[in-house]
Amino acid sequence: MVKTQNTGSGTSVAERRENRRDEILRAAQDLFHRQGYANTSLDDIARAVGIKREGVYYYFPNRTQILITIIKPLGLQLRDRVREILESDATPEEKICQTVENHLMRFENRFAESKITLRDDYFAENEDVLSEMQPIWDEYEKLWIGIIREGQDKGVFDPTLDPRLAHLGILGLCNWVARWYKPGSSIPVPDLIAMYNRMVLRSLQAD
Repeated sequence: MVKTQNTGSGTSVAERRENRRDEILRAAQDLFHRQGYANTSLDDIARAVGIKREGVYYYFPNRTQILITIIKPLGLQLRDRVREILESDATPEEKICQTVENHLMRFENRFAESKITLRDDYFAENEDVLSEMQPIWDEYEKLWIGIIREGQDKGVFDPTLDPRLAHLGILGLCNWVARWYKPGSSIPVPDLIAMYNRMVLRSLQAD
């Protein structure tokens, strides 16, 4: 049996380390969201947590790894859900609506991570971020395209549309929400989803 060292306060060393790691991620997420990744230093993150810069290095080798740790789980979650939708027995219309819902619900459930993910000031030049995230985004794109093509094959979506361009248009519409949406003070996300799904279905509908 593995023994867990206890600090005397009822919390093990492992638990304290995990809690501190979570503190660092929460502080970094808040700073990246409010002032951007480029304008946030490791010193800023350390100050927000109340530790020295060296304390951050104990958990993360650099600022980039903190960013990846924040945004990658959301990317995987979005991708995996759309894969489930594509493989389901739903109709193409239901699938595209569920996919739009999946994409937009993150603005209600995980707003900060979503805003950070949609900032492009670090993706263009950061090879480490791209190497981690690009394969996820590429597969996410293929899944969207697969749903649109299925609808075209079944005669419910316009066969003259380029599936990739159609998917990019829908994503652009959805991602623009990050520019204006404010939790608690904008249109409720479920109402937004219903409106966007009506627009998406009309844009894809076959004659």
